Amino acid sequence: MKNIKTLILEKYNDSSKYEHIENNIYKNLADGNYNITFSCEPEDGEDSQYPLEDILDKYYINCTGYFEEKNDGNAKLLIFELEGSLLDNEENFENIQRVSEIAGKRVYNKAIDNSIRLVIE
Repeated sequence: MKNIKTLILEKYNDSSKYEHIENNIYKNLADGNYNITFSCEPEDGEDSQYPLEDILDKYYINCTGYFEEKNDGNAKLLIFELEGSLLDNEENFENIQRVSEIAGKRVYNKAIDNSIRLVIE
């Protein structure tokens, strides 16, 4: 995944349902979960499942929305909404803060020592 950017979904503008916290992180007022949405371009040979699945595992978060679009240059653009997956909302917030740091970075899977590792650079 490359050219990773945060997005603000239209639904986040409804202040009766979502509260802006920081750095494009929103709190769902109905359930207390924290959300962030990203767009990115897949690397050559990447499918839509990986490395997203590994990001979910690393940060203990869920993907609650996933879309594929084309950008202005007709390249494939992936859009995914993430939210905390733990019962403790404070820990969910920390996990969403941590995953927010992938914006502007490159994320991919690499074979290292007979296993596949998530690389964030």
